[in-house]
Amino acid sequence: MKLLKVSVPNFRNLKNVELTFEPSLKPAVFPIGSENGGGKSTLLQLIFVLLTCSLDDDKNVYLNNFLSLVKDNSLIAKFEVIDQDKIIDLTFHCITENNNEYRELIKAIKPYLKYKNEIRKITKETSYLGSEEKQEIRKIKEKMTPLEPKILEQKERKKILHINSLNDHKIYMITKTNFEDFEIADEALNFLNKHIYLVTPPAQIFLFLDRSIKKMMNADFAKYYNKISDIIKNISNIYIYNKLSTIGIVNSFKQARDQDFKTAINNNNLDYGTSLKELAEDFHNFLGNDKYIFPSSDMTSIVVHRKISENEFIELEPEELSHGELKRLGLYAWIKYNNINDSIILIDEIENGLHPDWQYNIVNELASWGDNQYLLATHSFYLCEALTPGHVKIIKPKLSNPMSEK
Repeated sequence: MKLLKVSVPNFRNLKNVELTFEPSLKPAVFPIGSENGGGKSTLLQLIFVLLTCSLDDDKNVYLNNFLSLVKDNSLIAKFEVIDQDKIIDLTFHCITENNNEYRELIKAIKPYLKYKNEIRKITKETSYLGSEEKQEIRKIKEKMTPLEPKILEQKERKKILHINSLNDHKIYMITKTNFEDFEIADEALNFLNKHIYLVTPPAQIFLFLDRSIKKMMNADFAKYYNKISDIIKNISNIYIYNKLSTIGIVNSFKQARDQDFKTAINNNNLDYGTSLKELAEDFHNFLGNDKYIFPSSDMTSIVVHRKISENEFIELEPEELSHGELKRLGLYAWIKYNNINDSIILIDEIENGLHPDWQYNIVNELASWGDNQYLLATHSFYLCEALTPGHVKIIKPKLSNPMSEK
């Protein structure tokens, strides 16, 4: 399943944006360019937040932060996705509790979602539900039951896939479709929810965070980064690359170790297996130089050996690898060894720290790491030159087209 079209009429600094990602274009790597402040990062985060957070009530807080400035009856974005030969549309609207068109739906959904939140609060506050808690939940569900057929009728009539309550039930985000088969559209939304990823540098501001957290970036970056790490455990599907980020590489070694252990258990003579050895060799071949990567003995970091003669090696600290080497290897390990496939990967500033040759080559490398679709917010002309003019998408006001000068 791939994105076919993204339309954003008016959201923050995005005005009348309409980008198409043609499935006939190979590889499925699409650079998105604009001037500084043109909305590239905002667009990637908008796509990610709408598809990742809309189906999970625990993530409403991120929608609430991101959509705090929207007005009644606002069309936030429209996506078209293609699944084999089916083109499925998904539209995201915000409405207020006073919206006339959806009056009957809001009348039923407002108390229903409040009851649902009460149940979530009870279950979150205790690890064990006693008889009193169970009785309270049962009473709340009895209040919810008569509302359910009214909500279902309204959702089916208006082809609404999901509803999120924001701003203490004053605003609702509704996800709709015009696709003829409602169930297929719902399945598509659920698939996308699990198969979309956001990759960013550590200094990127996440617009879906609370303002107090965003202000930490300038005041105390270490505190900000720790807070981001905690949030990622909740929102997931985010990968942050930086010079010291070896998490993806370490996780790959842990998976190889576990596979070797499984091989040993399943093997009558307890031969340990070769997954760790093959992975280390894969990383060495990927770097394509005299460096070898191994896991530390406690599997919390990596060890780098550099070959200086036929039989002599020196040990380097992980941070002695260049920014570009660690970034490229970490991204490779994260995608390949987490089996990220048939997914949409949104990458911001992938060119940072990469030599121009690597910026040019990263296009084919990404395509070889899995059958994914990549949307790249970038300023790199080298990266764009590795593709056809049709691949390169521009958010107005337009940059000079990198292909026009060839």
